[in-house]
Amino acid sequence: MSTGQTHRKRALVAGGDAESRRSAASTLEGAGWEVVEAETLDQARQHLSAGVDLALLDGDLPDGNGDAGEQLRASDALAGTPTLLLAETGTNIADPSSYETGLDLLLTRPVEPLVLSSAAEVLFRAGLAEKRLARCARERDGLAARERSARAEIENAHRLKDDFLATLSHELRTPLNAIVGWSELLKLGQLDDEEVREAIDAIERNAKAQTQMIADLLDVSRITSGKLRLDAKVVNVAEIVEAALAAVAPAAAAKEIAVELALDRLAGPVLGDAARLQQVVWNLLSNAVKFTPRGGRIIASLRRTDDVVEIAVADTGPGVSPELLPHVFERFSHGAGAATRAYAGLGLGLALVKHLVEMHGGSVRAESPGVGKGATFTLALPVASVRPMRDSPAAGAEERVDAPHSRPAPLEGIRVMVVDDDADARRLTKRVLAKSGVESREAASVEEALTAIDGFAPHVLISDLGMPGQDGFDLIRQVRSRGYTFHDLPAVALTAFARTEERRQALLAGYQVHLAKPVDAFELTAVIATLVGRTGD
Repeated sequence: MSTGQTHRKRALVAGGDAESRRSAASTLEGAGWEVVEAETLDQARQHLSAGVDLALLDGDLPDGNGDAGEQLRASDALAGTPTLLLAETGTNIADPSSYETGLDLLLTRPVEPLVLSSAAEVLFRAGLAEKRLARCARERDGLAARERSARAEIENAHRLKDDFLATLSHELRTPLNAIVGWSELLKLGQLDDEEVREAIDAIERNAKAQTQMIADLLDVSRITSGKLRLDAKVVNVAEIVEAALAAVAPAAAAKEIAVELALDRLAGPVLGDAARLQQVVWNLLSNAVKFTPRGGRIIASLRRTDDVVEIAVADTGPGVSPELLPHVFERFSHGAGAATRAYAGLGLGLALVKHLVEMHGGSVRAESPGVGKGATFTLALPVASVRPMRDSPAAGAEERVDAPHSRPAPLEGIRVMVVDDDADARRLTKRVLAKSGVESREAASVEEALTAIDGFAPHVLISDLGMPGQDGFDLIRQVRSRGYTFHDLPAVALTAFARTEERRQALLAGYQVHLAKPVDAFELTAVIATLVGRTGD
């Protein structure tokens, strides 16, 4: 068979007397057809429902009421089935009224076997062509629908991109406006002491806000490129929640927001990256502070359910509408246009929360009774299958320091070598260290640093990593190759290269601590104090 069909052609012969049915069936069988016969209308319907490639109807059927073709067509039993009707001699096959029943071809008896088999083959091929056309039409419609859907997705992606770029421009320019504006006023030298403190607070606050936005952008980039790695250890979840809460406490106090804790300290440890988990909890808490109105309330809870540790942050903020709730963890989701959003931010925080929690094998969900009724964000993490070590640090590979927030550590008599190709960065670091009594010397390149180290005999080396020519990695390798051990000259990498991979590279190269710019002055002095064995009160 040239049609490409893998099954035999199947025909139904119905109606007429047994002899005429058998004659027609024999003719079709001789032409390669598999034939089933129907003596009644009910039998014909059964065979048609089972599927045939051709229906040959010869007059009425005993249990029918009139013409068999009309009744089968009326019940849609013949839908899509090529049909051949054998009519009485004298029927005008050219008369359109002969096809009112919708039959595909009409032949008058007697029919020559060759004519019957040829007509059946023509109808069969026509039926195949019609099915192919119908399939092509369906495929075309499907392609058109997919094209419309893809176009809508692309247009939505472009809209989100445009909204994000507009938001990014606004969010980056807003803190810059405050930083530049207050800096100009400070340079004029016409501010009183209270205004100077206000200016410094504003510059610091906006610089930290911009730093957080940049960090979020970098994290999203690492996640989408698959380069974000976790430094997984057994960690105490209660300590992580408390540390995150301490970080947002000043902002909550400024808005007179009551923060309640309900921590089950026996909830169990989890296996995870302490810094990233603290980032997740901090993100949820800072969002709650941002959205909760003055005088509102936030409840942070920690509990264990079976083999899962759950951290929940509930607030009395504006809540989330049912339409937006399924999309709150999508990147750049704000629920409003760039110019009409009620709250600042890039719309990346909750997306980062979702990604980081899932990287820990957990899940996060958002719940809200509706607009004006607050919201609750709950993250679930699997309980660690190993017992935690007591007093194990919730940190990475290098030594971590809890920087004091009262005053710099006393470092009189300590000498520090500061290496950075950026003059402003060197002078800033030198000024910060001088406030703690540190004697420092600057170097703008690896060559200058190596020349100065032998004569200056520093207790600590602080170096940038990214410098023209030889970089910070070259510097520390040469310092170590000259016989300066970790104990002789501990080293701090103070750099804008803040990725986890770069931190690991710095530690492997010979640095003891990696600090990402911009660094807090207290943290820097606390790190130096730890490295030289001094602590502040």
